[in-house]
Amino acid sequence: MSKDAQQISALRRFSVSIISVVLLVISGTVGYMYLENMSLLDALYMTVITVATVGFSEVRPLDDVGKIFTMVLIVGGTGIFFFTLTNVAVFFVSGEWKEHWEQQRNERMLRKLNDHFIICGYGRLGGSVAEELRTKTIPFVVIDNMIDNVLRARDEGFLAIKGNAADEEVLADAGLHRAKGLIAAAGNDAENVFIVLTARNLKPNLYIVARADCDESESKLRRAGAEKVVMLYRSAGKRMANLLTEPELEEYLDELSNVNNLNLQIAQYLVGDNSPLVGKSFQEVDLYNNHRINVVGYKLPGGELHTTPRPAEIIQKNGTIIVIGQGGDLEMLSKMAQGETR
Repeated sequence: MSKDAQQISALRRFSVSIISVVLLVISGTVGYMYLENMSLLDALYMTVITVATVGFSEVRPLDDVGKIFTMVLIVGGTGIFFFTLTNVAVFFVSGEWKEHWEQQRNERMLRKLNDHFIICGYGRLGGSVAEELRTKTIPFVVIDNMIDNVLRARDEGFLAIKGNAADEEVLADAGLHRAKGLIAAAGNDAENVFIVLTARNLKPNLYIVARADCDESESKLRRAGAEKVVMLYRSAGKRMANLLTEPELEEYLDELSNVNNLNLQIAQYLVGDNSPLVGKSFQEVDLYNNHRINVVGYKLPGGELHTTPRPAEIIQKNGTIIVIGQGGDLEMLSKMAQGETR
């Protein structure tokens, strides 16, 4: 039995036990009131001391019918009463109540997510992606069909749900329609193709990044709807070659990508319609002298990338500026790009 099934079964036993005791007390109270003409308080008192077998004296002597009813209540009710006590003790001592509470908390937090990312697969790659997103304080949720991986993700403090990421209902539970992007990082390429197909069908404008192990899978993932495909072995091969041939450059790039290095960061900003940058050249804006920001790239609205934009090149709306700078300066540029300051 899976961990989820065990939790549901334990919760069901706990609920049934509590309901059984409540019904037992109600039945006993009503029985004494009807058969012995007792008041509500006296009838309740008699029922409790009978099923609990505490041995206190009766409120008043019972007639033959009352005695028979009491014997039936003892035989039928005592077992239910102590069975319930056992289930309640097991429920709390085993920690199942905590798991249930955490599950409910998880679902509440999932409903609040917006503009988040969905990580499909919590293996080594998915775990690394989750750590990077947490470091950058970007909201996300993990989907994995292995309960051990889900529990491991939750132990790390991540939101995680169990299920097949290619299932429409599971993606809906992860807030796909409110999500900003999806990372298909399942264990094999076939799973990732199905995940991408399902997600693209549910939300056509979703930004999707997928992993692939071979060139053939890369083309399939792109046809399925992935904007970007990461070839793990190809990327690792390039990285290892660069470490051999250009170790200083690799160290520099690592520093740029490390968000803990607050002195220098690399970022990109989409230029909005109301931005004061629109219509001006890079020379006019002069980001380096005015804001201590280095421009390392510029992507035109049509998607063409200029790795070394000319000083005379005009900044267009919906263009993307790629820069290197310090945190406060980059925050200023972000507001300028969005048109929040002039």
